[in-house]
Amino acid sequence: MKKVISLTAAIVAIAANLFFAPAAFAHDEVNSTYPASGETVEAGQISVSVTFNEDVMSSPDNSGFEIKVSDAKGNEQPTGCLMAGGPSVSVLTSIAEAGDYTVDWRSVSNDGHANEGTFKFTVANTSGYAQEAVDALACPMLMDATPAAIMYATDDMKRDATAPAEDNGAVTGLAIGAGFIVIGAVAAVLTTRLRERRAAKKPATLEED
Repeated sequence: MKKVISLTAAIVAIAANLFFAPAAFAHDEVNSTYPASGETVEAGQISVSVTFNEDVMSSPDNSGFEIKVSDAKGNEQPTGCLMAGGPSVSVLTSIAEAGDYTVDWRSVSNDGHANEGTFKFTVANTSGYAQEAVDALACPMLMDATPAAIMYATDDMKRDATAPAEDNGAVTGLAIGAGFIVIGAVAAVLTTRLRERRAAKKPATLEED
């Protein structure tokens, strides 16, 4: 009996490991990178990104996320505008010197698991681009979002300014209509009662005569 119980427990343990192990060690898979691994791009401000098959963890301060870009000698390049949202992590870098570069990235999946990796790309400078400092790297996605936010706020103000007048006019119209209905109903009741009283008095007058 004890051997049967031990064998059953062992089978259950093995099944549990087979079932839960993939979920415990699962990580987001990389769908694509920019630049693509081995790709050659032109020197300039380059948005380096890693895109996964699932959304990354939401983090207001981007803690746990990092993208570093280094040249062939290991010198780290200036980066800024680190962003992690949806299925992507990205950073903006400025590269002027032609050559091979390595990207080292760290990410956090939606279930809290850390993930990291590396890839390489090549830069060609045919335009004479000069490298810029970190504080010169503007965040284009944030700049593009500002006008839309202002436009939305302006539309809301216009709508809020006109809505009360329209609502008041509708309420006034409903009140007037309801008043006419009440007056008509009262008049109908009074007329009916008056006719009933007149009809009740006529037989009495005939009997007295």
